[in-house]
Amino acid sequence: MKVLLKALPRPCLCLGTALVVSACGMITTPSVPVDDMQVTLPLSAVMLGRVVYKREDTWNRAPLPPLLQQLTITGQAEYRSLGGNLSEAALYVRASLDNLPPTCTPLPPDLVVCDAAGEAGQAVGTLNLAAGERRPFTLTGPALDQAGKAGHTYFGLRVVQGSSLPGEELHLTGLQAKAKL
Repeated sequence: MKVLLKALPRPCLCLGTALVVSACGMITTPSVPVDDMQVTLPLSAVMLGRVVYKREDTWNRAPLPPLLQQLTITGQAEYRSLGGNLSEAALYVRASLDNLPPTCTPLPPDLVVCDAAGEAGQAVGTLNLAAGERRPFTLTGPALDQAGKAGHTYFGLRVVQGSSLPGEELHLTGLQAKAKL
């Protein structure tokens, strides 16, 4: 915090540490690398109008400190097609797949399917895709903050445009996370 205080303009130095950030504006933390993620896509017919979560905690780590907010994850998305033509997918996130609303249904062995309308608050971004191409994306939103602070992240996917075939994959690489203090 000493370095932070030295970098702030003089009028802010008289404020208490807790008030420094709110009085002088938000400070973005440096980017931190996040492990790459790979998602095996189900047949898109299973996902029509639904968000499909896999029971896999893709970001199981220590919770973020409560002071951090506006978590943002950036990276590259690559759709590895086996004949499908998925061109747009919406991503959702939950901190837990326990105590879900009645609009969600578990599917054996490891999927949870939820009506998209009930998941609007869990939306964190959209991926624009083209088979075999890496395309940049940004994920952000209150649900991502909540998952980061819980230290658990379950990603869900909804097909927006195109279709996927069983066994196709979505690779999220070069991931960087940053937040504001």
